[in-house]
Amino acid sequence: MPGRLLLHPQSTSFFWRLINKCYDKNWYTYAKETFSGPLAVLKYLGRYTHRIAISNSRILDVDDNFVTIAVKDYQEQERDKTLILSGIEFVRRFLFHVLPKGFVKIRYYGLLANRNKKTSLEICRKLINSFLYKSRFKELTKLEIICILVGKDITICPACMVGKLKTSISFHAGVAP
Repeated sequence: MPGRLLLHPQSTSFFWRLINKCYDKNWYTYAKETFSGPLAVLKYLGRYTHRIAISNSRILDVDDNFVTIAVKDYQEQERDKTLILSGIEFVRRFLFHVLPKGFVKIRYYGLLANRNKKTSLEICRKLINSFLYKSRFKELTKLEIICILVGKDITICPACMVGKLKTSISFHAGVAP
């Protein structure tokens, strides 16, 4: 069956030997230069690393049968357009972005991989002569940090733009509610 790794239940020791062998290998990645430059890539990836599939601001209208969303047509110089989808089609597309149970969205590798992070960051700081590192968020609350990063007060109700939203329950990664 192509695309699937099938292992006999008794071959777990082989599997872990294979995994260890992969970790021992020096991997090299090939990254082709982008047409629109590195900032466009960061902007594109940034939408998917910390945010959900679609923001409320892109949902323009919802009725009993259809959802109208704002989209960019990249074939026409990123021109903003609207797309009308049936409710079922909207949910189908949205669910492509929902991760399976147990998965988390952010994965770090290379310099920021947990296995190497402390050592790698120390080396990087030495290379750029940055021995003193101070977080710009050190004295701020989580809410203040989020407001700075997204550029707006996320506690304001998106429907009426007047009321304040309050946290009623928080979930932490890897912990069942």
